[in-house]
Amino acid sequence: MIHGHLLPHSLVQGADLVGMILLAGGMAFRTLAISPSPRQGSRLESCLPFLLIAIGLADLVLRSQMITGRHGNEAWSLVPVVLLNTHFGNVWIARTLLLCLLGISAVRDRPKVALSACALVLLTESLSGHAADAGTLSVAVLADWLHLLAVSAWIGGLVYLALVLRRRIAAVNSPDSSEFLGAVKRFSTLAAVSVALIVATGGFQIWHRVGSVAALLQTPYGQTLSIKLILVLVLLGLGALNRFVIVPKLSSDRAASRKLFRTVAYEIGVASAVLVCVAILLQLPPARHQLDSEYNVSGQPADRMTQEEPRRSRALPAEGASVKILSPKEGEIITGDQVPVQFKLVKGKRGSHLHVYVDGELMGMFMSEQGTLTGIQPGSHVLEARVVADDHVTELDAGDRVQFSVK
Repeated sequence: MIHGHLLPHSLVQGADLVGMILLAGGMAFRTLAISPSPRQGSRLESCLPFLLIAIGLADLVLRSQMITGRHGNEAWSLVPVVLLNTHFGNVWIARTLLLCLLGISAVRDRPKVALSACALVLLTESLSGHAADAGTLSVAVLADWLHLLAVSAWIGGLVYLALVLRRRIAAVNSPDSSEFLGAVKRFSTLAAVSVALIVATGGFQIWHRVGSVAALLQTPYGQTLSIKLILVLVLLGLGALNRFVIVPKLSSDRAASRKLFRTVAYEIGVASAVLVCVAILLQLPPARHQLDSEYNVSGQPADRMTQEEPRRSRALPAEGASVKILSPKEGEIITGDQVPVQFKLVKGKRGSHLHVYVDGELMGMFMSEQGTLTGIQPGSHVLEARVVADDHVTELDAGDRVQFSVK
C-alpha cells in the first residue's frame, strides 16, 4: 500500500467497516434476538446501505489512484478501467448492487431478506481484502467471511442492546418483562457463539497472515495486530462478566440493568478501538508476506539494513512477461518533485499490471503504461518496475530499473 494513501484509506475503510457492522449487527439483533422496538432499528437500517454506497464511491476513487498511480481528473477517467478490468472493480460492482437490494429490503422492513443481503455484502469485504490473496475460492476467504459475520453479530448487536437497555432503564416504573429478558438472553447466547467463531477464525488468520513470532514483533502489521489482540482480550473479559455475572441477575435484581448497560458501554468503547486497529491492518501488507519478502516497512531488507541496495523479493517465473522503463531514462536529471514515468509492458501468461518502487519503497500500482510519481525528494534515486499478477500481490521475475536524479 502506498504510504500517502494510508490515512485517507484507513478512514474510508474504517467508516465502511463500522457502517457494515452496525447494519449487519442490527439485522442479526432484530432477527435473532427480537428487539422490543424493531421499527427504530428499521429507520437506521434504511439509511445505512445508501451511506455505505457513498463510502464505497470514495473507496473506489482511492483505489483507482493507488492502482493507476494517477490523481485528480486523471484517476477519475480511469475508474471505468478499474471497474471492468480488475478483481476489485468486479467485487465493487457486486457489492453496490447488493447494497441497493439491502436498502430496498430495509425500507420495506424485511429483516430476514436484509440479513441475507448483509451476509453477502460482508462476503464482498472478504473478497476485496487480504484474504483474497490466496484465491477467490479459498479457506482464507471463508475464514475471513465467518470472522466478519461473527464480529458483526457481536459488536454490532452490542450497540442495539445498549439502546434497548437505555429504554428499559428510562422506564423506571416498568418491571423487566419476559420479552425484554428473553431478548437479552438470546443475544447473550448469540454473542457466545460469535465469540467462539471469532476465536477459531481469528487463530487461523493469525497463522495465515503472520505465521511466526518474529513477524508478529518485527512488522507494522504484527505490531498493530498485537495491540488489537490485547484489546480483544479486554473485550472478552467484559463479555464474560456480562454473560456469567450480570445477565443471570436481571430477573431478580433491578439494578442489574444499569450494571449491564455500563459494561456494554465499556465493550462498545473497547470495540471501537479494535475497529481502528482493523482499519489500519487493512492497509498494511500481511506480516508473513512482508517478512518472506525480506523487506521492512521502509523497503530495505530486514537483515541487511546497512547495505544501500535493497534485495529483490522472491518472485514467480515470468512466463513471457517483461517490462522496460522508457521514462525517466538512465541518469536523467528531473526538476521538481513530480516524475513522469512511462513503460513498455508485455504481460505474458500471468502478468496484469506493474508495481513501481522508488529506492525500494512501493510508490504505486500502474494499470496503464504511463503516469506521474509525486513527492519525490531531491537527490539520486533508483526507479524499479515489476510485473504483477492479477491478485495485486504476486510479483513475477520480470522487472527493470533505472537511476535518475531530482533537483
